[in-house]
Amino acid sequence: MDAIIKLDDIKVKEWEKAKIEFDVVDEEDNPLNGRVAVKINQETKFDTTIEDGKFSKLVDFSSFHEPEYTLDVIYGGNDQFAPAMKRSKIIIEKAEPIMIPLFDLQNACYRLNKWIETNKRVPGKILINKHEVTIGNLFKLLVTAVNKLNKNDNSDVELTWVDSPSVSSETITESTLLSNEEYIKITDDILSQLEETKKCPSCVEIEGGKIGFMNLVYTFSTLITNSSTENGLLSGIYIKPWKEIIA
Repeated sequence: MDAIIKLDDIKVKEWEKAKIEFDVVDEEDNPLNGRVAVKINQETKFDTTIEDGKFSKLVDFSSFHEPEYTLDVIYGGNDQFAPAMKRSKIIIEKAEPIMIPLFDLQNACYRLNKWIETNKRVPGKILINKHEVTIGNLFKLLVTAVNKLNKNDNSDVELTWVDSPSVSSETITESTLLSNEEYIKITDDILSQLEETKKCPSCVEIEGGKIGFMNLVYTFSTLITNSSTENGLLSGIYIKPWKEIIA
């Protein structure tokens, strides 16, 4: 006998969370149990067993910024009912740009550095103005803010999506002083990479070795915390090895 997957297109506001919900029933609308797989753009997001024919999961769509994504639901069937598949769409509705004022970014950076120094690691997200911002997206905000401050531009910074690296590769073993000119060059190079690849670097090379991504987050956070619209950016910044920061 045939199984029926009752699944509609899902509309999601950009940056927000939404539920993926559907029912699996027989031809007389009776609920069916069994295993289901849920895929978004061919990538499996859920592989689970449903009871009473219902599936409902809250999903964070903050990393979804294309207009549409395919949503596939596959029902594995059972002794009485054949497997079934239903394809639908996830439609991302464009939101108004999220703009972060420099003051709020500085506040977040102060909290972030204190958190890192206490917990000896980098968190996955940080809250800014009720927005859950991933560390990768925060890093893009920080790099953009440093670039803007260097141009005497104190305007708000737009929150945009970039991927965080899977690893943080660091080889520096001693503290190094970077001049304003040196860290601005690094900033410009990183910003170009972020715009081109939409992915944060795992490290940046300087004389003396590589600065890992986690240390880059901490360093740029320190830069923003200690800069101001009146006095501008720091004349230089010491880069300590990550192992010393979290010691």
